[in-house]
Amino acid sequence: MTRTATSRLAGWWIPILCIFSGCTSISIEPSCPDEFEVGQSGTVMANEQNPGEIPTYLWEAFPADAGTFDDPTAPKTGFLAQKEGEVVIRLTASDGLYQMIAECRTTVVPSVDVAVSLQVDPDPAVLGESAILFCSSVGETEAVTRTLELVDGPTVTLSPLAEGVATFTPEEVGELTFSCVGATEEDRQSEASVVTVSVIASPDGNGNDNTNDNDNGADNENDNNGRQPPRPGR
Repeated sequence: MTRTATSRLAGWWIPILCIFSGCTSISIEPSCPDEFEVGQSGTVMANEQNPGEIPTYLWEAFPADAGTFDDPTAPKTGFLAQKEGEVVIRLTASDGLYQMIAECRTTVVPSVDVAVSLQVDPDPAVLGESAILFCSSVGETEAVTRTLELVDGPTVTLSPLAEGVATFTPEEVGELTFSCVGATEEDRQSEASVVTVSVIASPDGNGNDNTNDNDNGADNENDNNGRQPPRPGR
């Protein structure tokens, strides 16, 4: 015969399963990271003892808008922090007859200020000539890696020169759009910085197809009836 009872110990509800003369405790004491940043995800989990006796789980955060759970009914799940402040993460487990409630606490702090800025030189770029992209870390927290990529326009090859610096040589006239994303050592990523550059055929934009509007041939009209205009001083 199996009897189930509950006891309160150090703030935790711990069911005691008594099988004949022996008793086995079930614990669900959860664990969570000590700190999150706004927008950061982390793992919360039940540290079960004899979990086979616990068929259902429910995760909750207090205050309710502090964050969301990937799967609030799983014994181990992800928590996405969404609001700064002290947060109580509560786990309720039940065997259908009795339930256990346990908590862990965490702090949600402002997100890391990592940002980047992307520029191109020259702008506009010239067909067949090398141009260079510069992606700089501009946030309070340094972006130790900066990833450059082409996101729109004719295909070009980016040739890295240094972290956040690369060259490219356009092969078609048009527009090229590049992006740069920075990341910290902890892989906190910045918003993408985007730049669009026009590609022209030549620096003056007309492909050197200049025409001479002052033709010296027979079509040149002389308002002086063939006579040269008077020279200054005469």
